[in-house]
Amino acid sequence: MLINVCTVVLILIHGVEGLSLNQNQNFLVKLKGKTVSFRCEVTGLTSGNVVHWYHKKDGDTFKRLLYISESGVATSEAKDFVSEKIGNSYGIKLKETKEEHAGMYYCACWEGNHSERKL
Repeated sequence: MLINVCTVVLILIHGVEGLSLNQNQNFLVKLKGKTVSFRCEVTGLTSGNVVHWYHKKDGDTFKRLLYISESGVATSEAKDFVSEKIGNSYGIKLKETKEEHAGMYYCACWEGNHSERKL
């Protein structure tokens, strides 16, 4: 059975010029059990900022998979995905596709200070 995996780029830039994100991969179809990788080319990312990867299924909200720092350190929130960073390329890799992995994959980055807080 084929799994349709679409990728779309989501860029959120807050007031700082020079940050650029490019993703050439727009659509992939993979068989279950196969390996798949997605990449974003990001330039202008500074220390302290990260590239985020999200997964979205039809009718669901965005789910963050992981984020990768400029230095290549990754924090994962999804067990099936690993990060890949080579130069300005920030990617995710899935070693074994499953039906649950079908959907849209977004990479995002922004510059500027931000904090997480619970309300």
